Amino acid sequence: TGHRRNITPSNLVPVDAPTQQRSYIKPSATSRKDIPAAFATASKKRGVSEVFDDLEDAIEAKRRQNTVAARRSRARKLEYVRDLEAKVE
Repeated sequence: TGHRRNITPSNLVPVDAPTQQRSYIKPSATSRKDIPAAFATASKKRGVSEVFDDLEDAIEAKRRQNTVAARRSRARKLEYVRDLEAKVE
């Protein structure tokens, strides 16, 4: 059914909890994407290393944003299911 029984919102990871660092042994085939055009044109004006640092920062920020959104979604879903179960009882 997509949820686990006997889980309460207090058992979930808090939204403001820190995210774990990613440490890949080798580059991931699925997570590596082409450099966006905006970064590619910026590399002509700035050093390539600066562009890649900016790209890594942007990816890390996006991952953090996605992690927080997933935590909020799980909490909403849990509350919704608990409300439905309470109505059934």
